[in-house]
Amino acid sequence: MELNKKQKEVWDSFIKEQPKILICSGAKRAGKTFVLLLAFLAHVSKYQNMGLNFVIGGANLGTIRRNVLNDLEQILGKELKLNKSSAVEIFGNQVYCFDGANANSWKKARGFTSAGAFLNEATALHDSFVKEVISRCSYKGAVVMMDTNPENPMHTVKTDYIDKDGQKLKSGRLNIRSFHFSLFDNNFLDPEYVESIVASTPSGMFTDRDIHGYWVAPEGVIYKDFNKDIHYISSEELENRRVNFKKYFAGVDWGYDHPGSIVVIGQDDQGYFYLLEEHCKRHEEIDYWVKVAKGVKERYGNINFYCDSARPEHVVRFRREKLRAINADKAVVSGIEEVARLFKQEQLLVVEDKVDRFKKEIFMYVWNQKTGEPVKEWDDVLDSIRYALYTNNKPMRRKGKG
Repeated sequence: MELNKKQKEVWDSFIKEQPKILICSGAKRAGKTFVLLLAFLAHVSKYQNMGLNFVIGGANLGTIRRNVLNDLEQILGKELKLNKSSAVEIFGNQVYCFDGANANSWKKARGFTSAGAFLNEATALHDSFVKEVISRCSYKGAVVMMDTNPENPMHTVKTDYIDKDGQKLKSGRLNIRSFHFSLFDNNFLDPEYVESIVASTPSGMFTDRDIHGYWVAPEGVIYKDFNKDIHYISSEELENRRVNFKKYFAGVDWGYDHPGSIVVIGQDDQGYFYLLEEHCKRHEEIDYWVKVAKGVKERYGNINFYCDSARPEHVVRFRREKLRAINADKAVVSGIEEVARLFKQEQLLVVEDKVDRFKKEIFMYVWNQKTGEPVKEWDDVLDSIRYALYTNNKPMRRKGKG
């Protein structure tokens, strides 16, 4: 199998330097996982038919299947089925698959002796799980391999391992070797695909991390690509465009002391989204929001309301009122990236005379540089927009259309 230049560097390190911990971090689609899977298989094969234990760690078994086992099946040319112990047999050894995202995940590896491990998306794993797996790789010659996309530069995967690249043991053996990947390292990608990804990736943190593979802290305004001269249109302009809307849906962010919000979004037959209505109020009870939602239903039909799941009693009330209330996917960074991508591609427009709070939030919604999360202020309308767009667009992303 042909490798690109950066993948060859990783492979040469695995063969010649033989580090105990081998890490590939950087941009998405850069080829990190593939070369480590080859190295992991080569490592397991050294102990063929010895009945040893190995570990594959991932956020959950679903991601392990998608990111690791499916590719291993293609490389090996055979199906890999998990047994009752969540293990597969490879080269006469047992490879156990553990989900490692939760605080108590480390217990799965407790009392376990392993000859090696592959940790997929290491920043998605709990620090205690990562450390426990490393400690369990105590068999002579054991190697731990990790791949990850970058996150906040203070993440433990970076501070405890990547930043210690070149660390050696007293014996002189290399303990940690880390490799950095950018999207441009993968010369096997179609140039038009690369151009498209670069053009559609939101500015700021997302470009720094997803394209260049940098471990950067987010800073400043979250939606850097929003431009009032591009993204605002008037009701009159919208009417003159004679947009053919194929779908309407709503997002709901509950509130009381802080503003609650319902937004209505329309999707046209060209793939553009329009923020058509904003309803944002403080100190209003659920009866008020039911009235607003029923008004939306009268104007747009029996549409989906993608709701903040933090107030399940309000969701139940909507359903009792014959409103199609659905718990939204509230993934924060991924949801922000989806909205930011639409702004970047100029596919999300805002009817300026139908919004008020949005005009303030869009320029005041900022990153917390210490936590890497958004500051929980000026986010009410923007949260409802995120809930609506990210949840609605999930099926398109799965089909590769998003």
